[in-house]
Amino acid sequence: MKVWQQIALWLAGLSAWFLLLSSSQGAYEQLRMNHLQLSFENRPGQSFLSLAEMEEWVYESLNDSSSQLSEINKAMLEESLDNHPAIQKAEVYSKIDGSLRIMLWQHDPLARVIHKKGSYYLLEDGLKMPLSKHYSEEVPLISGELNDEDLRDLAQFWASIRGDEFYDNFFIGLECNSNKEWTLFPRQGNFKILLGKATELKEKLTKLKVFYTNAPALKNINKLKEIDLRYEGQLICRKN
Repeated sequence: MKVWQQIALWLAGLSAWFLLLSSSQGAYEQLRMNHLQLSFENRPGQSFLSLAEMEEWVYESLNDSSSQLSEINKAMLEESLDNHPAIQKAEVYSKIDGSLRIMLWQHDPLARVIHKKGSYYLLEDGLKMPLSKHYSEEVPLISGELNDEDLRDLAQFWASIRGDEFYDNFFIGLECNSNKEWTLFPRQGNFKILLGKATELKEKLTKLKVFYTNAPALKNINKLKEIDLRYEGQLICRKN
């Protein structure tokens, strides 16, 4: 085949491709949204949100459920969903069957703050998440007069021990007093652990882990009143 014939065939194929692409683009621009497909990608059976409420929220955001897919600002809708207090991440895209696909990932709270003005979940970076009427997460409870800096410190603390083989699910609560000193409450035993200021936390928790690991059977642990970790190089046990 001569060179000019090869070029002609190549140009014809390219023209056909552009024509098909243009036709497809034109068809997409006329395509109306006929279905909303929304799903939660994590927390199965433990959802803070309901699909029905989120679908209603999306339709209200779109203003017109019959909008053409090409007119829907998917980036803006995705950003709005990302700003929802219970949503960690959202992905929004459309499909050629006329459906709008929304995938949502929910937050995993670190703890629950109990305050005289109300209660809320504590998230990473000290962010707050309202409680849900659909599901209540079993997480450590935090009480005290807390400012934004306290919340960031507390979030960092709970995040640091989450997944730790020893400390994961070890504590059920924490109290922060007016001097910004922390008191921890373990899941087992009727005593408290004085942690003091939110400094050198790694060293303090290491002392506690060594104590639990080496104390002979801990058979008298229920006689304890408190374990004091506030002093450098010391762990002090006080009995009732």
